Amino acid sequence: MMLFWTIGILTVLLALLIAVLFIERFIIAAPRYKGSASDHFNGTTFFNRDGVQSSLIGLLKWVTNRDEGEWSSEDWNTRSDAPLGLPPPELVTDGNVRITFINHATILIQTDGLNILTDPVWAERVSPFSFMGPKRARPAGIRLEDLPPIDVILLSHNHYDHLDVITLKTLVAAHKPRIFTTLGVGLLMEREGMPVAGELDWWQSCPLASGVELHCVPSQHFSGRGFSDRNTTLWCGFVVQSATSGSIYFAGDSGYNGHFKQIREKFGSFRAALIPIGAFRPEWFMSPVHISPREAVRVFQDIGAPLSIAMHYGTFPLADDGEREPVTALHAALEAAGIDSTRFVALREGEGRDIGR
Repeated sequence: MMLFWTIGILTVLLALLIAVLFIERFIIAAPRYKGSASDHFNGTTFFNRDGVQSSLIGLLKWVTNRDEGEWSSEDWNTRSDAPLGLPPPELVTDGNVRITFINHATILIQTDGLNILTDPVWAERVSPFSFMGPKRARPAGIRLEDLPPIDVILLSHNHYDHLDVITLKTLVAAHKPRIFTTLGVGLLMEREGMPVAGELDWWQSCPLASGVELHCVPSQHFSGRGFSDRNTTLWCGFVVQSATSGSIYFAGDSGYNGHFKQIREKFGSFRAALIPIGAFRPEWFMSPVHISPREAVRVFQDIGAPLSIAMHYGTFPLADDGEREPVTALHAALEAAGIDSTRFVALREGEGRDIGR
């Protein structure tokens, strides 16, 4: 009798394991990109050009020895210090540029009559599950229904805090935007019923409108939505280059490396740069894939834009830095470098900035 019970339990466990593996591989994990090898793709997986990468051993060391900074325990729906911003204008034209920080890496870029949204995430959690994973601490600064008509969506990579399927489906249904992303991410979008207008490799370009070009540029990061799809799709930053209103750089997610100077050398001057500052502690583990506020100041210097706007902070507890820590550290780094704090700003959620020439 005991033998039959044992066989039954093992059968159930095996069936559960097969079900979990099936769900992870075919529902959670992203489809794999297939294409020719390059200096950052070996035919199977993508990699950073100098081999910099975080490790599984490092991840285990971090999660078992965490030193988490302070985040508000107040429900984000009722926080009085995070009011909604005013709805952005419908259009920005005549060589003007307006940047609205919505939350995390979700930024509205308005230029040349185009409304461009980067890495849109309005989700409560950035996770494959609605009941667990990093939970929102502050509300998005602009409600979805208060957005102007969205013409273009840029997706820098497939991590949950940058690519939220539910948000994207809502935006596609309401605005029918053109979506541009990196190699392989289009397969995930197609699986979810949202074909993309273009998949780009590093240094590839495509037109957005008359006189406006989109350029995919390198970043130092990684990709994956499950355990079995690590680095099977590409990650990037973007440059929106206009003949009339100049160039805007969106860095996506990145560790610090020489590619920032390469981007400056290729495109020359920028009107504005959108640079991440958060999810940087502990630096011994995070630095390959996330720049610290101190390194963000180096990026600001490498890129050479007259104004930079901070992003990737204060929304989701993704690392050990606290809710306010990235902004406080940014101010200290700017002061130490002798840089006027008005040239590299951290906006409140929903706050917009008109960018002068």
